[in-house]
Parts: sequence; C-alpha cells; structure tokens
Amino acid sequence: MLTTFLVTLKTLIRDRSVLIWAVAFPLVLSTLFVAMFSNLDELQKLDPIAVVIVEDANYTNAETFAETIDALASEDTDPDAEDGEPLLAPSYVANTDAALTALAEGSYEGFLQVDTESMPHYTMDARRVQSLGFGNPSQSVMQSILDRYVQDTGLLTTLAAENPALFANPAFIQSLTDGSASTPTERISVTANPPSDSQRYYYAVLAFSTIMMTTFALAAIDRVLGNTSPLGARRSLGGQSKLRMLAPTLAAAWLLGFACVLVGFLYLQLVFNIDFGGKEAATVLTLAVSVLAATLLGALLGALPVPLAVKSGLVAPISCGLSLFAGLYGPFSQNLGDWVARELPWLSACNPVRQVADAFFALYYYDGYAQLVPCLVSLLIFSLVFFVASVLIIRRQRYASL
Repeated sequence: MLTTFLVTLKTLIRDRSVLIWAVAFPLVLSTLFVAMFSNLDELQKLDPIAVVIVEDANYTNAETFAETIDALASEDTDPDAEDGEPLLAPSYVANTDAALTALAEGSYEGFLQVDTESMPHYTMDARRVQSLGFGNPSQSVMQSILDRYVQDTGLLTTLAAENPALFANPAFIQSLTDGSASTPTERISVTANPPSDSQRYYYAVLAFSTIMMTTFALAAIDRVLGNTSPLGARRSLGGQSKLRMLAPTLAAAWLLGFACVLVGFLYLQLVFNIDFGGKEAATVLTLAVSVLAATLLGALLGALPVPLAVKSGLVAPISCGLSLFAGLYGPFSQNLGDWVARELPWLSACNPVRQVADAFFALYYYDGYAQLVPCLVSLLIFSLVFFVASVLIIRRQRYASL
C-alpha cells in the first residue's frame, strides 16, 4: 500500500494539466480578486464630511454649538475608532453669500448657519442629493448630529425653566459635562471581527479551490479501473484487492490536494494579508475536511462507467455551478446564495462549496466554534456518501476483457 501511495503521488505531481487547474488557476483567480476588491472596504468607510460654516455673530454667540462643531472636527472625536479621523471637516466663511459661493465652487456637502435663537440650520447642495440619492450617508449623519443637538438643547432649556435649582447642584453640572445624563451607550461589535464585503470573495475563491481538488482523485482513479487505462487493466489483473488499491490512491490524491489548497491559503494570508479570524489551526482543519469531501467526490466521478473525457468535462461545470451559490460571481451570486440559504436551507446544506464558505465565515465572525461544527459535519457526511457510492460502483464493475 505504501508503494501504491508513493507511486500515485509521484504520478499526480508529474501531471502538468492537473496541476494547472488545481494550483495555478486558483492562485491566478485569487490574485485577480485581490486586485479588484482590495479597496472595497475602504470605499465603504465614511470620510470626514466637508461642510461650510457661517461664522457670523449668531454662530459666535451660540458657544455650545460652536464647541460641538469643534469637538466633531477634532481627531479625538471617537477614541475607539482605529483611524482616529474626525467626523467633520469644516471650512469657515463670514456670511451666507460666501457660503453659497463656496458651495457652488467647492466639493462641500452643504453649509451650516445659526439663527438669532442659537438654533442651527443645515442647507445641503441639491447636486449632491441628485448624484448620491436618498441613501447619502453624509446627509443622515448631519441630520443625526443636528437632531441630537436640538433635543439636548431643548431638554436643558426645559429643565432650566421648570427646575433651575438643578443647575446649582455641582453633581448635576458634572453629569452634563461627562455625558452621564445622556442615554448610556457602549461601542460594541456584534461579530468577533468587523464586517468586510471583500472577505466574501476571498472565502468563495478558496472554497472554489477546494472543490477543484476533485481533479486529483479523478486522475488517480483513472489509473485504478480496468477499463479506463492500460495501467488500470494491469493493476486489475493483480492479486491486490480493489479496496487496498483504492485507499492509498485516494490518500495520495487527498494529500496533494490538501497541500495545494494550503498553498492557496498561505498565499492569501501571507502575501495579501487576508484575515481568517485569527483561527489558523481551525482553518487548516476546515481545509483538510473540505479537500477530503472534494477528493471523494472526484473518486465518485472517476468511478462512473463513462469515458475519461466525459468525466473530466464534468469537473468544471460542477465546480462553477456549486460556486454560484457560494458568492463567487459577485453581488448577484451572493444574493442568490443568500436567498437559497434563507428560503431553501436544505438545498444550501447539500452544496459542499457553500458549506466550505460558511465554515470560513463561522471562523471569522463568531467567537467560538459552535457555528463551525455543523459545516464540518456536513462535509464529513458528504465524504462518507461519496466514498460509499464510489466503492459500490467500483466493486460492481465487471469487464468482458482487459
């Protein structure tokens, strides 16, 4: 069995066509995806909002509002933020006419001015509304800022009118300055790692790489069956049982496939710094189980009593078709896969490529491993079904002549 294992491993390594599809193609595809989607997350970030502020007498008298603007324009606005960027990027002008001129000539979102009652008013550039639509995040942020300021100002004004003695209490004044009078909020993350749109593409291409490892098992099984190759015919005439030939053959195909997928994983992680949630050991285990399912799927395809050209031609349609529901082909593919997972979960559970991608998501987004286990169990069930089916097909094959 050891000799069979070593000979099969050497034979597969020397097969250039198999290596191209199983190794070179996924690496090239990974490189293209990184080149296309490396800046996707950066585009989702909200840059400091460029606004014009009318710094007239009303603005000067509204000291509280002016301090609010200064705080939002400071780099210490959000100490928990990684980049430390301010929320606003204000530019100051003397009057409304100068603000309109700046709005027409510059790339500002709008301008702020304060009325005689110290209430702020925000005017947004109509061209920005038309170009960005109603989903303009800057507009929502500015509305939230002004709504919060008006609410807090109204609350303090009401308290001062109804119970002015509160402002003689040092503890109450301290609560206003340290923010404890506001609704307590805490910056938390629902997931273990920050959401990333680009991660989905990388996980999908890695899942696609694992299913492409069927080519190794398919090529190896071709050298075992008596009616597919001269080598298979000679081995079938030998005294070794088919199971003793099949086990080391599939082991060699799995080892080579796992090594190729591991190279792809290290390529994404070390060269392009793709994050897998900091759970490298669990990721390697997931890759090993995924390649096992792909290898045994290749054994099942290789056991089919049809010409090798037909079996080889099935690998690409199966791999590409299953990858459609894993989100490999862009937003439409992702939305379709999500719809299937939501409306037809049993169909999603029957897709090994989707299970591999979901396993990577479970490692990235969750603290523990509870969400990973169902994915691995599904892949192991796939492996068992593929193995039993391939053994039954191979054992039932009979040849009129060799």
